[in-house]
Amino acid sequence: MSTQAPVTTRPANYMDGTTIRDGMRDIVDRETPRIEKLVADWLARGLDQLYLIGCGGSFATLEPPKWLADKYSTLPVDRYSAWEFVHRAPARLTTRSAVALGSHSGTTEEVLEALRLAKSRGATTVSFSPSSTPLTQAADFALTYNSPAANLSKLLLGYMLITEVLVQHAQHPVGTELKNAIQTLPEAMHEAKQATEARSRALAAEYRDAQNFYVIGTGLLGGLAYQFAICNLLEMQWTHATSLNAAEFRHGPLEIVQPGLPMIFLLGADETRTETERAMEFSRRHGARIIAFDLKDIPGIHPLFAPFGVHLPLQWLNWYLGVERNHVISTRRYMGRVPY
Repeated sequence: MSTQAPVTTRPANYMDGTTIRDGMRDIVDRETPRIEKLVADWLARGLDQLYLIGCGGSFATLEPPKWLADKYSTLPVDRYSAWEFVHRAPARLTTRSAVALGSHSGTTEEVLEALRLAKSRGATTVSFSPSSTPLTQAADFALTYNSPAANLSKLLLGYMLITEVLVQHAQHPVGTELKNAIQTLPEAMHEAKQATEARSRALAAEYRDAQNFYVIGTGLLGGLAYQFAICNLLEMQWTHATSLNAAEFRHGPLEIVQPGLPMIFLLGADETRTETERAMEFSRRHGARIIAFDLKDIPGIHPLFAPFGVHLPLQWLNWYLGVERNHVISTRRYMGRVPY
């Protein structure tokens, strides 16, 4: 079996123009009242557990909503990769549960199996997917997007859902703060996008020949570190990569640090920042090549929206690495091409 894929036309870059702003604005304007009603209905029927289900990028985007729910709400929220959810089949999954499932294609085998499990237990289901996908059609309630910025769109839907839980269930003031900030997020992202391009383009030229990256984050940015490693570097760039949780870095991973090793650190503005800084400074002292993407360098993004802001320089880096390497990042050798 050949490991080479045919060269395809370079796809449109969703970082160009107003694609991000327009797609996010559409989601916020269209889905806000529907999410308000959805959460109210859940609570009226005695919701006692929320499950967040996805694979790959969808799984990664559900980590920040889980983090926010744990910190600010007493509603139990669990996040699972879809097969893990299916095989574990939690005993707590009942008619008083809600299950949110994300898939860009809407055809992901294990996500559809997770949907069937949820329905068999009488749980209410909600999908994060484009319009008219099999997942959208099968879920009890569909939250949709029409943007090519798939992971950003699913991240936004997850934030909107958990924010409404914080407003209605937890009645925590941070819920209202986030809900207000979501209204201005599309415009803030557009401005920040333009401010982050030049540095990432220069970094892509500098690291064009690098063949192994470690991506380190924690807290709200742990999911994004995982997403960039598996979806961008492994899947799109065909480059060896691993994501690490900064809070676990001293417990074994620090032994891999050596002079010249490319390491990408994602820094937010919450209390987990110190763990990433500590891991980064250790790596710097021992000669690693450090790339730091810091929310504090990205203008206009709320501290609790770190995964949105830091997504921008990472996506520019992904795009320009493809350009520098003359590699079309939509090309696949195996995914969707050969049996798995």
